[in-house]
Amino acid sequence: MEIRHPEWLQVNKNKEILYGYNQCWYSTRTKRSSGCGPTSAAMLLLYLNKREAGPLTYNNDSIASITEALEEIWDFVTPGWLGLSSTEKFCEGMDAYLSFHQLAWQCHKLSVPLCKAKRSSLAGTVDFLEKGLASDCPVAFLNLHKGKAGSLETWHWIVVVALAYEQQTDRYIATCYDGGRKLTFDLNLWLTTSKFGGGFVFLTNGN
Repeated sequence: MEIRHPEWLQVNKNKEILYGYNQCWYSTRTKRSSGCGPTSAAMLLLYLNKREAGPLTYNNDSIASITEALEEIWDFVTPGWLGLSSTEKFCEGMDAYLSFHQLAWQCHKLSVPLCKAKRSSLAGTVDFLEKGLASDCPVAFLNLHKGKAGSLETWHWIVVVALAYEQQTDRYIATCYDGGRKLTFDLNLWLTTSKFGGGFVFLTNGN
């Protein structure tokens, strides 16, 4: 399962395809070092904006236009001294942004707590991701600890654009965009080995 237009989150830079937005496009060192959360928020917002015929003014796919959106979204989805360390804080910022722009879009979250016994099952997590992707929404992914999922970066937000079941290996493989890179990881391996958890968030248009 995949969002319908992954190319909307791909940026052409000097004939090179970048997969997702890059927090390094922020204007200050502080924002560049801790901006993965608002960068992921921008990817969700601008994807839905394009799908919904542009109620927001960010309709240009250039890095300059995306950077303008990143800067504004930072003022709402604002990292603290530990970054944006929970799906709750992410959604609080998103809700404030949506209220400011008078949009009836909704934020949906699935937190993956520190305690492994309290985490959603693999089936429950797959169901959440599939609901987001099936509604044509990319899914923001907070990874507070990568566990044995070696392709991931600890304490980091990225965006899931697809989820596939590999029958031969009995694994669910998520495809993500992260600062220009496309990467994959084993969802269950992350769920069962991440020390700190994290969570997932997607947006819908409220209808």
